[in-house]
Amino acid sequence: MRFLPLLAVLFALGSSHAASSRPAPKDELRALLAELIAADTSNPPGNETAAAQVAARWLREAGIESELIEPSPGRGNLLVRLKGTGKGRPLLVLAHLDTVPAVRAEWATDPWKLTEKDGLLYGRGVQDNKGMAAASILALRRLKQEGGNRSRDILLYLGADEEVGSGQGLDWMMEHRPELKEAEFALNEGGLTELSPDRKTVRFVALQAAERVSRNVTLKATGPGGHSSAPPVDAGPLVRVAAAVARVGALTFPPHLTPAARLHILGRAPTTPGELGDALRRIAAAPDAPPQDAVDTVARLEPALGAVLRTTCVPTVFNAGTRSNVIPATAEATVNCRLLPDADAKAVRERIVAAVNDKDIQVEMDVSPPDSPMSPVGDNAMFRAVKAAAAKVWPKAPVIPRQSTGTTESATLRRAGIHAYGIDLFALTPEDARTAHAPNERVPVASLQPGAEFVYLTLKHLTR
Repeated sequence: MRFLPLLAVLFALGSSHAASSRPAPKDELRALLAELIAADTSNPPGNETAAAQVAARWLREAGIESELIEPSPGRGNLLVRLKGTGKGRPLLVLAHLDTVPAVRAEWATDPWKLTEKDGLLYGRGVQDNKGMAAASILALRRLKQEGGNRSRDILLYLGADEEVGSGQGLDWMMEHRPELKEAEFALNEGGLTELSPDRKTVRFVALQAAERVSRNVTLKATGPGGHSSAPPVDAGPLVRVAAAVARVGALTFPPHLTPAARLHILGRAPTTPGELGDALRRIAAAPDAPPQDAVDTVARLEPALGAVLRTTCVPTVFNAGTRSNVIPATAEATVNCRLLPDADAKAVRERIVAAVNDKDIQVEMDVSPPDSPMSPVGDNAMFRAVKAAAAKVWPKAPVIPRQSTGTTESATLRRAGIHAYGIDLFALTPEDARTAHAPNERVPVASLQPGAEFVYLTLKHLTR
């Protein structure tokens, strides 16, 4: 590992020239985002140090020292502490610098060059998650310039390896940098600021407070195998596992509303039009379990929202055989389950075993990662700060809790006792949001400055 402090003396040597060439404040977000995207941090292999050095330079120019930490060469994590009075426990703000890979031939633009086209900005990481990194850097620069007595320290962590397990990133840092565990609150990705399809109205600002837990289940069978010209009576392991996969694929779990999911539905139900709105209002009005037909309607019209209303298990991988004339002696399938945060993993496995209904098939569930606690969804400093910031930036948009379908690094923080929440600083249409890991990742140009202001105001309110 390497620890590379970036000291104030470097600021003194290099800031005068950099300041003279720095873009005007209204263009800073776009300029910084362009530099971060130009640093190709596709993971694998990562090479996050290239982006961390860009971030460190922008912070250094504002007189903010940072520390570059590499668990292995090239896998840079940047850690910053902006001091406060210490009246409150620190606020941890995090974004990851790595991205999923991009295939140039699948893009309409160069993935590693921030490009404007028809009112949209394209580039790998513009949503996930370099936009959050850029806005957080500029928010710290602004707070530093303003001075004053902040009630708590701000820890800015720009991390490596989020897209491939966090072993070179947050997991390593939580083990080796105990100051991260001092935080009372954390602000991360994972929320949703939804823009109407016509890009005229921000419908709501959803603050992620809970997420489903990913657990893989393996179905495996073995048998004698042999020549395909003389098959066994039961046709062997492949057929048995294939039949089991079909049964598990048809398995559904009962709908259940966690506190975050219920408040999300309650917040959206009054203003959502059409068939989806009718279904949400029926779910919101149900005193106990939501009506099955209403849940099915939500799942059909908005699959991502339908997914957070229940545990899901989906077959994703099948491995068997090497030649067309050989009956394989082993067959194995992987089922990816996404458990509600208050689900009983043992009970989920038992449901899968019952669906498989074959004593000769082994059913094994991952014990890792552990469960993900839920952050409080009541009236606390984080909700008040986000509501105050959103009221200034998007005054007609309600702020509501959210339970995300997938997993973020907030789960790691919650297990450490930190109240972690996720935002999406950029207002996106559902179509925009679907490009996060896809070709032509994008954000509307008009969403940039409001998003940066939202992050800044949230941090300002949290540290008053």
